[in-house]
Amino acid sequence: MELLRLLICILQLIVGVGLAYHYLLLIAGGRSRRGAVGIESGDLCFAVAVPAHNEESVIGATVTRLRQMAYPEDCFDVHVVADYCSDTTAQVARSAGAIVHVRSEGPRGRKGYALAWLLTRLLEGLQHYDAVVIFDADSQVAPDFLSWMDRALAAGAQVAQGRHVIANPDVSTFSALADADMRLNNRIRNQAKENLGLSARLMGDGMCFRREVLEMYPFGAHSLTEDREYGLHLVTRGIRVRFVPEAISVGQATVRWSDATGQRLRWYGGAFDLQKRYLGPLLVTAWKSRSLDALDSALELSLPPFSVLSVLAVALLVLQAILWIVRFPSRLAPGALLAGLALAYPFLGLLAERAPGRSFRALMCGPLYALWRVWVGLRVRLRRGQVPWIRTRRQEEEEGLVR
Repeated sequence: MELLRLLICILQLIVGVGLAYHYLLLIAGGRSRRGAVGIESGDLCFAVAVPAHNEESVIGATVTRLRQMAYPEDCFDVHVVADYCSDTTAQVARSAGAIVHVRSEGPRGRKGYALAWLLTRLLEGLQHYDAVVIFDADSQVAPDFLSWMDRALAAGAQVAQGRHVIANPDVSTFSALADADMRLNNRIRNQAKENLGLSARLMGDGMCFRREVLEMYPFGAHSLTEDREYGLHLVTRGIRVRFVPEAISVGQATVRWSDATGQRLRWYGGAFDLQKRYLGPLLVTAWKSRSLDALDSALELSLPPFSVLSVLAVALLVLQAILWIVRFPSRLAPGALLAGLALAYPFLGLLAERAPGRSFRALMCGPLYALWRVWVGLRVRLRRGQVPWIRTRRQEEEEGLVR
């Protein structure tokens, strides 16, 4: 029984440290620094890069919206890489006004391969771009996106991440949960880190890089989560990712739980791989360079995700309650406090975000969502991170199948 008591204490310590980290971000994310306001435009020239694999249902609208951004027309081009497409993605994108690059050779099966290939072509091309912005094939961007990125770069940013918004929160229970999750990620993770002077997390969509950064540190394609991997690589090189919440891109969330499982397996598989490859280098960078940025990234990699923390907190409280009932000496107060903090955290985050009522209603399914994420994480661990890349199905495709 003493061994059990020790195990409970260790697990409570892990949960306590993890929740403390998340609450620190919650508090720090309560305000927005508008550092780019008042900075004059640098009139930089942008290459807008969009990787696309069989995206004929959405790429036309995306390219049209991108080309309509309120930025001088001669200062940006939209480039689409049609990556091993078996549909009309290339034709649709070209008709909408994009410069299309058809890729049919080399490694396939990951977004990172297409991006690395396209970025190499852009940097070696005749047209000189000051920066590259990357969007997903279904992104619907705010008209002033490039203007805000231009200001951020003029203010000294080398890499910047815009704010991602879910386009379809009302379609299904899962998309509503994804919307609530994204609101918490934008505010509690990226806005908090911006306020604390730390590096924001790259999110795959709405990312902006100065040309010099891409030339010095070529974009990698080794991970299932190439965006996060590249962000960690930049942190080990002392480059901070700035968060620009005014630069907004809107994208779809997966609608069905079955599709989301494949997507989450890929993300967790990538995160598992990053833990093995980057935790050590980040700790070394933190020690040698006295880098809080590297220390924070290492801490985020090593701590269990919030879903695991919340499930573990409740499970420990239930176990302690059972032990108390059978007369085993057990203090319920610490467990109850941790479980209460875990349950309150997403509600407090959405309150701080001034989220709409649907976000709070979605949290009624929060326990199921947390258990699902823990289950997916366990599957990835059992597979030792060996997870195949699976393309995400778009809502337009779902509607086409229904019709």
